[in-house]
Amino acid sequence: MTHKFGMKKDRRPQDSPSPIETLRLERTQLSQAEFAVLCGIPLRTYQRWISGETEAKPTPRQWKAMIRILKIESLEEIPDDFGPVDLTDD
Repeated sequence: MTHKFGMKKDRRPQDSPSPIETLRLERTQLSQAEFAVLCGIPLRTYQRWISGETEAKPTPRQWKAMIRILKIESLEEIPDDFGPVDLTDD
């Protein structure tokens, strides 16, 4: 089944240890593919970032798109890392 832009909706559980992915899920109705396209990020690159497989190095243009789409209003809302957060290190 396809939706807007002809892309499939996420079928995975709607939670993530990735801070940026959590923001996407909480603040948008966009699938990963839709979000990545609108931010100018290849989907597989975005998926590597949120899985922690590779370090996220978004361009200024990509940052601007993410901030706008995620409705980020302060620097404190921007995650320090895109990859999974280990909540057991307290």
